[in-house]
Amino acid sequence: MITGVLGAPGSGNSTIAPALAGLLPGHAVLDWDAFMRPAAALAGRQIPDNPETWPAYRELMHAVIGVMAHLPVVLLGACTPDELKGWPIGTWVLLDCSEQEQRRRLGRHTDPQRLADAIHDGREYRQLSLPVLDTTGRTPMAVAAEMARFIQSHYQSDDPAHTG
Repeated sequence: MITGVLGAPGSGNSTIAPALAGLLPGHAVLDWDAFMRPAAALAGRQIPDNPETWPAYRELMHAVIGVMAHLPVVLLGACTPDELKGWPIGTWVLLDCSEQEQRRRLGRHTDPQRLADAIHDGREYRQLSLPVLDTTGRTPMAVAAEMARFIQSHYQSDDPAHTG
C-alpha cells in the first residue's frame, strides 16, 4: 500500500522525511525530490526547471516504488492524485501550512516566481478536499509523529489481519 503525502514547497515534506522514516521502520519513506540530483546528472539538466523531463522522472519514481512493493510505502511529494492516477495509492493526506509560514520558510532561498508558484500550488492543493496535517508553527518531529500516527491508523484499518 502507498500513502501519498502531497505538499506544496515549504509545507515540510522533505524536512519531515528523515524523522518519519525513523518513526516508521517497517515502511519505505520516499521523498519525491530525493532522486532529483542523480536524475539531473543523467538527464544533463535540472529536473524541476525542465518540464519535459517530468514524465521520465515520474516513471523513475514509479519504478523505484515498484521495487519496494513488498513494503508499505510513504511517498512525500508535490504530485496530485490526478497526476498519479493509476498508481496503487490507498490513502492521501495533504501536508499544509499557512501562506505566511510558507513565505517565511521559502522566502530567503527562493526566487520570487518560484515562491509565487509555491503559494499557488498550496492554494490549489487545499481545494482537493484531502485530509490535512497543518505544519504551521510546528517542529518537524511533532509533524512527523502526527503523520506516523495517521499512516499507522490507515494502514491498520486497511489490513485484514489487523484485529486491534
